[in-house]
Amino acid sequence: MKRTTYILLLTAAGLLTGCNEAPKIETRTVGWYLDHKNELEATLNACGENPGDLGSTPNCVNANEARNKLTVQQMEDALK
Repeated sequence: MKRTTYILLLTAAGLLTGCNEAPKIETRTVGWYLDHKNELEATLNACGENPGDLGSTPNCVNANEARNKLTVQQMEDALK
């Protein structure tokens, strides 16, 4: 009886440990953000709302780089 209870407790503890893991967020590339302007805007908004936690994440870095590239392109287009 003690052994069965011990095994059940270990199993339950093992299952509950996985509940606290953060969901894996797919990293988007700069090119992907350039092709998906709505997602770029949403990501930039999320990064701006919580820069302490999100500012240095790959998606925020890539979204900022995509925004920079778009800004440079718009400036170059305006000078033509």
